[in-house]
Amino acid sequence: MLRQGRYHFSALARRIWDALGVLLLVAILASCSFTGAQPTAEPFNAPAYQPDAATESITTTQVSTQTTAVGTSTESTVTGVAVAAAPAAAAPAAAAPVAPASVAAAPLAQAGYNAEIVTEQQVVVVAQVNGQILEMMVDVGSEVKAGDVLARVETTALEAQRAQALAGLDAVKSQLDLLNDSPKEADLEAARAGVAAAGAAYTRAANGPTDEERRLALAQLKQAQAAVTVAQAGYNLVKGNPNIGALPQSLQLQQATLAIEAAQAQYDKLMLGATADVIAGAYAQLANARAALQRLEDGAKAAQVNAAEAQVRAAETTLYLAQLQLNKATITSPIDGVVSRVTTAVGAMAAPGTPVVTLLSPAVKITIAVEEARLSQLQIGQKALIRVDAYPDQTFEGAVAIIAPELDANTRTVQVTIRPTGDADVLAPGMSATVELVEE
Repeated sequence: MLRQGRYHFSALARRIWDALGVLLLVAILASCSFTGAQPTAEPFNAPAYQPDAATESITTTQVSTQTTAVGTSTESTVTGVAVAAAPAAAAPAAAAPVAPASVAAAPLAQAGYNAEIVTEQQVVVVAQVNGQILEMMVDVGSEVKAGDVLARVETTALEAQRAQALAGLDAVKSQLDLLNDSPKEADLEAARAGVAAAGAAYTRAANGPTDEERRLALAQLKQAQAAVTVAQAGYNLVKGNPNIGALPQSLQLQQATLAIEAAQAQYDKLMLGATADVIAGAYAQLANARAALQRLEDGAKAAQVNAAEAQVRAAETTLYLAQLQLNKATITSPIDGVVSRVTTAVGAMAAPGTPVVTLLSPAVKITIAVEEARLSQLQIGQKALIRVDAYPDQTFEGAVAIIAPELDANTRTVQVTIRPTGDADVLAPGMSATVELVEE
């Protein structure tokens, strides 16, 4: 070994410890017997490390080990300290070859995977219509079946919308019935009479008054003139009276004068004939009456019936949507399960998408990540053992239900789903569990 005059304190300490380690190794080898029982070597007591000794000169440390085919002797000398190992028995001349040990894959029964128990289904039930929460039928921990009522929302506005849709449907159905029904004889007679009346009115307007109408108008005018002559004669008899205005003769003359003015106006109008706008109006009424009669006689056209039927279908859809919204005011459970959370209360306002309750299905599962090297040993239905901290003295049976079709490229593991197969009612979502896969 290299000698130097003086070493740094830390280097000296490290060398001293290295020397002590070599001495211990030599002592252990010396005490071993390779052929049979040998006397136990005298135990070696290493000197305690003294920091003050680090400043002294260190003499050469020699470690020599000699091994022969007949026996083994070990000598170690460290600055005045010597350890002699007991002679070892002669080793065999030729050692038997040792076959390399084969490392078998660890059985799955020894592999434990930590995971969390989760529910098969977790459903957040939400409101689907606007309104105030009128009733809450469940609370946390309530067990429900699919279809059970969870809550009810106010339905006043929804009922009004349904009534409106129903009235619209009745109206369009009536229109369709009218188109499909055959016209009655009374309806046809009434339509024909309307055509005759409209035709006569148009004829009078277009051709002017008849001779009879002229004679009648002239007679009314002459009668009014005669009445004026009589009234005037009576008035002349009392016209010198200072109170003539209060006498009946004066009133009779006034009435006779107004009557002759009206008769003259009617006669003049009759003799002039109808104006163009009156004639056009009369013709329009005649055309409408004829069209109504024609519709009754021909019946409804196919296009009209199709349009009416389409209106009926649209009204039925509107009614269906109104009824659907009304039904949604009653919030029901979509699954069998237990209520884990209630997020609203009676009196609160709800809107579409507002969470009402959270449901958990009674079935649970555990998903573990199994390393790629064990993929070939996995199979559906493979037995598994489940242990949870909440019940340390119990072991629950399970089976592999799902093996993911792909591996995680980052962790080189495959997701394996375990479902309990025995009595596992005490297993609850959120529990920590240890899963052991049993090799079959």
